[in-house]
Amino acid sequence: MDECRSSVSQPLPYSTVILAVALAAILVPAQARAGSWLLGFSPADTLPPGGFSAIAGTGGQISSVGDPKLTSFTPFLAHAGVRAGLADGWDIGYRLATVALPFSSVGPSLGSEIDIKHRFTPKDAPWQVAFVAGVGYAFLDMQNNPRSAWSPGADLVMSHAIAPGYTAFADLRYVYTFIPTAGGGSTANHFEAFGPGLGIKVRLTDVVSLTPEVGAFDFQGKLAGEKANGFGAQYGAVLGFRF
Repeated sequence: MDECRSSVSQPLPYSTVILAVALAAILVPAQARAGSWLLGFSPADTLPPGGFSAIAGTGGQISSVGDPKLTSFTPFLAHAGVRAGLADGWDIGYRLATVALPFSSVGPSLGSEIDIKHRFTPKDAPWQVAFVAGVGYAFLDMQNNPRSAWSPGADLVMSHAIAPGYTAFADLRYVYTFIPTAGGGSTANHFEAFGPGLGIKVRLTDVVSLTPEVGAFDFQGKLAGEKANGFGAQYGAVLGFRF
């Protein structure tokens, strides 16, 4: 959807934007832990053909899984990504992320995700609806053993402009993660996350926006054959740069 442009703020220099995104990309492997960005940090609108945007930010996750329940808290999960417009109502994104496993026994991990977003509604509609489908990959350290994890997922997003420069959005996300290289294969090492997120995108300048989001998720799965069901919540905020 079209958003009102600021008449008093000046865009940041592109060199500053590029530096901010680069710093976030460097911080991700240093701070990533056993968590995942289930949050999308994006309303339902899509970029125009040839458009380009980037995000950089941080947040955290708390989860309680297993029987008995084990609680883990990851206060800092850095995050960075880019998107590009493909056609009217279609864009593609790539972001650095961590695998969707909230287990304290899983060591520092760095992964990436690619997704396609399709907007179903007209670009000038007051309410926007979009569907996102993607897949992620991460290289894990599970008790000093290297493992590979795959995470296909989908996201349904609805957004609405509530004031000039302010767009509220809600999304419903599902992610399935499996670790075929772990002992017992995917049958003994898989994980599902399902739940809603709420956020707001605030336009700061013609180029820069701020997007905070929170979400709550139901976790179902197994790790090394043991049930690891439970609950998790995430919070975060990113700066967005649209060119």
